[in-house]
Amino acid sequence: MTLLSILACVGTSALRPCEDVLADLDAARADIQSCTTHAECGQPLPGTSCGCTRDLVARLDADPSSFYALLDQAELQECDVGFDSVCDCPEAYGFQCDAGTCAWDYASGTYLPDCRAESGATTEIGAATLDGDTLSVEVSYGGGCEAHTFTLCWPDQSFAESSPVQATLELYHDDGGDMCDAWMSETLLISLIPLKQAWEAAYGPGPGTTIVHIGGNSLTWSF
Repeated sequence: MTLLSILACVGTSALRPCEDVLADLDAARADIQSCTTHAECGQPLPGTSCGCTRDLVARLDADPSSFYALLDQAELQECDVGFDSVCDCPEAYGFQCDAGTCAWDYASGTYLPDCRAESGATTEIGAATLDGDTLSVEVSYGGGCEAHTFTLCWPDQSFAESSPVQATLELYHDDGGDMCDAWMSETLLISLIPLKQAWEAAYGPGPGTTIVHIGGNSLTWSF
């Protein structure tokens, strides 16, 4: 049964004040958009903007069903959800965690940053796998007292020509000045959409295949 049919059955007396609906909507939005690293972000929320790369962005592992249910309720009651935006499609190279909130990483000159792992804190990279355009990487490092962030780097800023072409990536690790020495492990989920856009800029609209090298792993990625 849809929300509209439920409200038709119970009557308008069941409607909650807009301020309550919007408060719950804001809480649900904050929950699915919250992040600590760029790698966590990468799930656009269709229908939250009139511009294709202006939609809100959630974490890759977030379940937006509650958010959309509340959004439907707010729109049905004609509550002002406040999702106004410019109706355009600016080029974006992927996603970022901006002040704790997932967002688009709009074009700024490079598809992935030209950084290197050796400039950051020590990291041991374990197994890596691919699920669509998402790279999963197991990492281990010393710490335990501060927030750690990882940035996917593309040091060469170019593909190695072969069949298929190849891209060598690295992880820059910012340990936040962590002085603790507990051995920590986690699995990073990283969007490869910026690398796909770089491939399309170089070779056309696709489909395409690239060999991705990272931390001793070599993965065949087709998109």
